[in-house]
Amino acid sequence: MKSDSKTYVWGLPTRLFHWLLVLSLAGAYVAEESNLTAHVALGYLAGILMIFRLIWGLVGPEYVRFRDFPVGVRSIKQFLSDMRNNGQKHAGHNPAASLVMLGIMLIVLMVVFSGLMTLSQEGGQGLFKSVAIPAGIRFKEVHEFWVQVLIALTVLHLVGLIVDTILHPQTGTLKSMFSGYKSGISGENASMNGFQKFFSFVWIIAPLVAFILTITGPPVLLSEGEEEGQSTETTISEDEAHEQEEENE
Repeated sequence: MKSDSKTYVWGLPTRLFHWLLVLSLAGAYVAEESNLTAHVALGYLAGILMIFRLIWGLVGPEYVRFRDFPVGVRSIKQFLSDMRNNGQKHAGHNPAASLVMLGIMLIVLMVVFSGLMTLSQEGGQGLFKSVAIPAGIRFKEVHEFWVQVLIALTVLHLVGLIVDTILHPQTGTLKSMFSGYKSGISGENASMNGFQKFFSFVWIIAPLVAFILTITGPPVLLSEGEEEGQSTETTISEDEAHEQEEENE
C-alpha cells in the first residue's frame, strides 16, 4: 500500500536495534575505565546485535536490506543534485547515510573483534581465549584505534542527520527513529512476514541474554601491562647485578 503523506520505513526491530546499539556502545565507552566487566558485557551486546543486523540486511523487510542501500555512482550523483535542489527522494537510507551506516557496521565488528582479542591476550578470557595470538601485535592498541575510527564515523553520522534535518525538516528523519514513519515521501510501507517476526525476536533477545550472563558472571580481569612487566624485569636485573658486584668485592 502506498502513502504520499507518511511512509512506514523503520519497523520496531530496526528501531530497537538502533537504540540498543547506541546505548551499548556509549555504555562500553564510559565503563572502560571504571567497570571492565560491564565494558565487556556491553561489547558482547553490541557485537551480537551487529551480527544479527548483517543477517537482517539479507532477510529483512524493505529499506533495511543491503540491496536497498543506494550506494551506486548514479545514486550518489542524483543525491548530490537533490541536495542542491532541496529535494529528498529516498524513503530509506540516502546514499550518504548508506555509506556511513555500512562503515559503522564494519567498524563495530572490528572494535568487538579487537576487544575480544585483547581480552584473550591480556586476560586469557573470552570467546578467543584458546586462539593462538600472533606475536608482535598489541590488540589493545588495535582496539583503541578502531574505537577512534568509530567515534569519527559517529560524528559524521550525526552531522549528516543535522544537515538532513535542516534541508528536509518536513521528512522527519530523526523522529522516524522513534515512530518508524517518514513524512512527505511516497513509498511502500515496510512490513514483516512470519519468519522475519521470529528472527527479529531472537535478534533482540539473544544479545540481551549474552549481556546478562556476562554482567552476572565472574569478573573480567586483565593481567598487568607489558610496560609494568618490563619495569619489574629491569628491577630484578639491577638487584642481581648489585649482588654480583658484592660477591666480586
